[in-house]
Amino acid sequence: MGAMADANVLGLIPARGGSKGIRRKNLREVEGGPLIEYSIRAGLESSVIDSVVVSTDHEEIAEVANAIGARVPFMRPPALATDEAPTAPVITHALEELRGRGEEYEAFVLLQPTSPLRTAIHIDDAFSIFEDSNADSVVSVYPTCEERWERTEEGAQKLNYNDAGKRRQDREPEYVVNGAIYVTDTSQFLETGKPITGIVGLYEMSERESVDVDTHFDLWLVRKIVKKWGHNV
Repeated sequence: MGAMADANVLGLIPARGGSKGIRRKNLREVEGGPLIEYSIRAGLESSVIDSVVVSTDHEEIAEVANAIGARVPFMRPPALATDEAPTAPVITHALEELRGRGEEYEAFVLLQPTSPLRTAIHIDDAFSIFEDSNADSVVSVYPTCEERWERTEEGAQKLNYNDAGKRRQDREPEYVVNGAIYVTDTSQFLETGKPITGIVGLYEMSERESVDVDTHFDLWLVRKIVKKWGHNV
């Protein structure tokens, strides 16, 4: 990859109206602003993103996004806004809609609106890894040294750290995808249909910065974190 300093980069925020866990989740208030505002502002403040576009099927989300400064040049069709709809077709739809308007992007940064603690600095740092390496995609992660097990018919089996005589602090970490940032080469994505594709680079964030708002507990936690430490945790 590499050598993309002059690339045209899209910041894409997928924000559908429906949500099983928390109704109207993307519009829920977090310390004075809707949840989605944190991701829009991170994209707008990033030095690498040329255009921040929100893909939504929801008129109020579109109005809020426009008011904050993002673009909503198209509405997402209902078939791509169900609980079951995967993210890849949503990205493809956005890229095709934008291409139809004469906009081509060499790379895109997918910013899930449920990751409000990811900042413009995180985006720029993740993009630097993408730009300075031969990675086709970079994904944000947080480290963990937790043991994981699975149930089997022969009883529970360890999935990792089979040499677990080691103390937790002496283990090499594994990495959990946190959903906050996906940087992807557009041509690689269109070829494979996967946001994490080809040679993959990891961008490490802290577990606290990685909170993904899926449940009412997550929303409560994010509000507490932002209130105590502010957005730049």
